Amino acid sequence: MRTLSKKTISIMIILLFLLILVSFVSVINSPLKGNEDVVVRVEEGDNFYSIINRLEEDKKLKGVPIIKLYVKFSGKSIDIKPGEYLLSKDSSVTDIIDSLNTESSLNKVKFTIPEGYTIDDIANKLEEEGICSKDDFILGIKEYPLPSYVKSNEEKRYNLEGYLFPDTYIIEIGETPKTIIDKMIKRFEEVLDEATKSTNVTVKNEDIETVVTIASMIEKEARLDNERPTIASVIINRLNIDMKLQIDATVIYALGEHVNTVTYDHLEVDSPYNTYKNYGLPVGPISNPGVESIKATLKPDSTDYLFYVLMNDNSHYFTNDDKDFLRKQEELGY
Repeated sequence: MRTLSKKTISIMIILLFLLILVSFVSVINSPLKGNEDVVVRVEEGDNFYSIINRLEEDKKLKGVPIIKLYVKFSGKSIDIKPGEYLLSKDSSVTDIIDSLNTESSLNKVKFTIPEGYTIDDIANKLEEEGICSKDDFILGIKEYPLPSYVKSNEEKRYNLEGYLFPDTYIIEIGETPKTIIDKMIKRFEEVLDEATKSTNVTVKNEDIETVVTIASMIEKEARLDNERPTIASVIINRLNIDMKLQIDATVIYALGEHVNTVTYDHLEVDSPYNTYKNYGLPVGPISNPGVESIKATLKPDSTDYLFYVLMNDNSHYFTNDDKDFLRKQEELGY
């Protein structure tokens, strides 16, 4: 009888190891069976191991020994509270642990605000997703007590425009508009604090509105993250020489409706937001900016640029010469 060579045995061991590794990674990344989300009910006295054993018995979980081994050696802290939890079908073991470590997730929904959304956009999305009515949210915005850094002004469409931070929120069904607004403003304050620390820039309370107003215009104008500080420099350079900002996004906000192309007639709209007619900043923010636009405002590029033109690849052409600016516009067909 022929014996296996050492080389063959080594290859077999390596292949076996790779097979075990692949199985291990597969279970850790995708332990739930089937194509549906799983509801887990945690009773008083349950722990993580009793829950995964029960899921295995219900044929909803695979690789329980691997999961137990992973938890043991990862040192993850698991503190499960009674309640009902919704586990996404795509959850990893870590996702499941994180879900069970939080409060019950049923009767809660995820709500995402894209960067650059206005309050009206947010209100419409809340209504579309069945969280609350647009009218109730707008009323909540108007009645909300303003933070100390927000200046009340009757000329603003909404005093809170700019301060509802674009992010993903967990909202409980039936939450009041005020509670939803609380979360968004709290998140704004957290992000502003993070942005000031990362840029090493101190912002006084009375200057926050200026920062957010500039950031809100950058959010609407920029297409590429790396250009945000350059666009910030153009805005600041124009402000420094008392030159009208002439930003189309402020005109669109002033109109109160989206238009694909800003016409000469649009530029004549009589509004404190219209930076074609008025010098300086608009009366308030025109969108709710993301963190990159806030950082760009706090730490703009140092340039002498006064103009920029959007090019076909979504980048901008920057210049400090008005003739060069007009030439580029003509070249691009504006």
